[in-house]
Amino acid sequence: MNNNQSYLLELHKQNAEPIEMLRQYAEANQVPIVDRLTLEMIKQLIRLHKPQRILEIGTAIAYSSMQFASVSNKIKVTTIERNSEMQLKAKENIIKFGYGEQIELVEEDALEAFDNIKHLSFDMIFIDAAKAQSKKFFTLYAPLLKEGGVIVTDNVLYHGFVSDISVVRSRNVKQMVKKVQQYNEWLMAQPDFTTNFLNMDDGLAISIKGESK
Repeated sequence: MNNNQSYLLELHKQNAEPIEMLRQYAEANQVPIVDRLTLEMIKQLIRLHKPQRILEIGTAIAYSSMQFASVSNKIKVTTIERNSEMQLKAKENIIKFGYGEQIELVEEDALEAFDNIKHLSFDMIFIDAAKAQSKKFFTLYAPLLKEGGVIVTDNVLYHGFVSDISVVRSRNVKQMVKKVQQYNEWLMAQPDFTTNFLNMDDGLAISIKGESK
């Protein structure tokens, strides 16, 4: 972490939500959750874009879905999680922090959950699940996104390896990095979306759905 990151994190600590206490649990139990500065950027996008319905792919302990819901009590979040242990923890946290009315947890693999939510439409989609499946998630759920809606993908720089794959020694990690690289290039080529990348934390892609060409 560089000095700029440390400085900005200290600033954000002044306005931390009670939900932020879950970060300690996540770090202690090696549960991947969205980085703090990235989270604040997404919450700012939510304030600007004012989505009423958000779809999250990858609930984990419900940290990010509750953070999104905390922006406005008008926001409804549908979040998908396949891991049974995470499902239990997410439900516990949603009740504990009082977000039962705003958050719906879909307990299923995201690649198999489409039929359960295809009747819904969303203003924003947050992809933060298995990185090798990001393209499949995007393709599957993009039709549920309203015109002008936003798809946010986390971890598009994959620990910095995406920009310099030569430093990767592990074959499995190298394969993963290549998939993330391919996904990023594929995102830029989508004619119905305009995508921008942010070089912060582990990288963020913001894709805005425009008029079909």
